[in-house]
Amino acid sequence: MDSPPNVLLVVCDTLRVDALSRYADDAPPTPNLDRLAAEGTTFENAFAVGSWTPPSHGALFTGRYPSETGFAGAWPSLSDDETTMAERFRDAGYDTIGIPGPSKMGSPVGLDRGFDEYYEVYEEMAKRPSLRYLGQLLTDEFVRRDFARLATRGNDYYTEIKLEKLRRFVAEADAPWFAMANLTTVHAPYWVPKPYMREETPELRRPFFPLLEEFRPSAVRLDRDDVRPERLFAAADGASATSIAMRQYETGEYLTDAELSVLRAWYRACVRYLDARLGDLFDWLDETGRREETHVVLTSDHGECFGEHGTMYHGYFLHDELLHVPLVVSGPEVPAGERRSDLVSLVDVFDTVCDLSGISAPEATSGRALFARDADDGNESNDDERNAVFAETAVMDERDREAAAEVSRETLSAFETGKKSIQTATHRLERRSDGSERLYDVRTGEETDDPALADSLRERLVGTLGEEFVVDGEDEREYSAGVERNLRELGYLD
Repeated sequence: MDSPPNVLLVVCDTLRVDALSRYADDAPPTPNLDRLAAEGTTFENAFAVGSWTPPSHGALFTGRYPSETGFAGAWPSLSDDETTMAERFRDAGYDTIGIPGPSKMGSPVGLDRGFDEYYEVYEEMAKRPSLRYLGQLLTDEFVRRDFARLATRGNDYYTEIKLEKLRRFVAEADAPWFAMANLTTVHAPYWVPKPYMREETPELRRPFFPLLEEFRPSAVRLDRDDVRPERLFAAADGASATSIAMRQYETGEYLTDAELSVLRAWYRACVRYLDARLGDLFDWLDETGRREETHVVLTSDHGECFGEHGTMYHGYFLHDELLHVPLVVSGPEVPAGERRSDLVSLVDVFDTVCDLSGISAPEATSGRALFARDADDGNESNDDERNAVFAETAVMDERDREAAAEVSRETLSAFETGKKSIQTATHRLERRSDGSERLYDVRTGEETDDPALADSLRERLVGTLGEEFVVDGEDEREYSAGVERNLRELGYLD
């Protein structure tokens, strides 16, 4: 190539590793992501540094752990002392665009630094219906096309409009480009256009005109006697997600097995829809001749729980269903069709894309370049492979949740307690801010007792993430109307 390679970082928000057919035999078919994997390298043991959006994106963008940056909790702020991936690429002469997903990674938290354009669709698009939205229909072609999709196919929660924005940016770029897009397609609400939902649950009844769903939610029903529609649809919508998770954790029966099964099916539908839309993007890159000169990195910021360990959704806990994420890298000089089983972390992505692009990563990162020819190119250590991954959650205050008064002190504490973990190929040690500690055998999932091993892992954990836990501070910032609407849509506000 005569010019530096482009970089496309796709973060599929809330995507479980076992939801992709490349990783699991019983996953829904994901042929387009399988195609990407066949053209690149699949990392089978990639792990997030946290179980929700802010800490994982902070680590992706800086190559550093939440304890190092303080970027953890519900609504953190990125220090001006941190160097972001986008800043590194912009300074190297790249055109840059960021397309965030949840507003928790919006410009107020500082993750927009280094991007020439940061397209926050929840700010750009008015609430439907409203006078401002009507005005946008008359003047904004993106909004008009999105409305046409909504009216004829159904709500896809901005997936296509984000990808359309990305394609336009790429088409107009007059320099090598770096693009990051977070797609919340599989994040609750678990709801995508009708054909995908009906294939997973044929008993689902939706109106002939999808637009009616926006104005008459009661027009949607599920013809089954073993579920409670009001509770099921509320759980699928994800509104008051933390309160639902607390109630499920308290009793294990707030949602029945049948209801959890339907939620998993609708999540599968979302995964299949996401795969189809990413396939359209990959086809476009092929057709325009850009694919062969672009490094594509596809990953997730965390997974999702559907009743495992007695909980729902994500955040608060460090279970494998939440931390084990897909990671696929393709592009120039990346081995094709290769599977790697070594432990890797999302903090490695920064060093990796810099290395592939011929750009030096900051010395302060905690990651390593995954394709570096010389082990000394990695900042994390001089080992050829990392032999442990780390994750953490902040200490939270959830007393204002609507379910807080309904559940026991033990349940509330489980959600509020900060957690840190170290995981090797065989064991995981979890330390908590209340002073408790647990050691697990990851091969069986069972708690185990090995004081000598626990001492060794604890020393490494403290050496990497420190003794102190990040405490989520009281957020006194005022949300914009768009940010508040997005937080409610995604279940972060009761």
